[in-house]
Amino acid sequence: MRYLLTFYAREDEWLSLPDDERQAGITEIGRWFAEHAQAGKIVEGHRLARGTKTVRLGRVRKRDRPMVSDGPFAETKETVGSYAVVEVRDEAEATAIAERWPAGGIVEIRPIAD
Repeated sequence: MRYLLTFYAREDEWLSLPDDERQAGITEIGRWFAEHAQAGKIVEGHRLARGTKTVRLGRVRKRDRPMVSDGPFAETKETVGSYAVVEVRDEAEATAIAERWPAGGIVEIRPIAD
């Protein structure tokens, strides 16, 4: 079964780290991705660029006028920094992988419909 792991963090906290600590975090994240990719668990994953736009289309199946805004939500403090698609036996295994994410923040786990 495939799951989408989405990694959220406070960008201002990340950017306020001293350069050496931020670089150490990047190294740990690279090791995490490599470990799970070599084990055949991660089938795709990417760091995301800055500059999010959201297009709100309104109610489901209605023809509301689209609204475009910067960022995902006005109230959100966390931003999505990267994602990974993992192929695992079940949700418990996806959760175990997410719990080992070295960067802190939030990891959202969503099953992918086949």
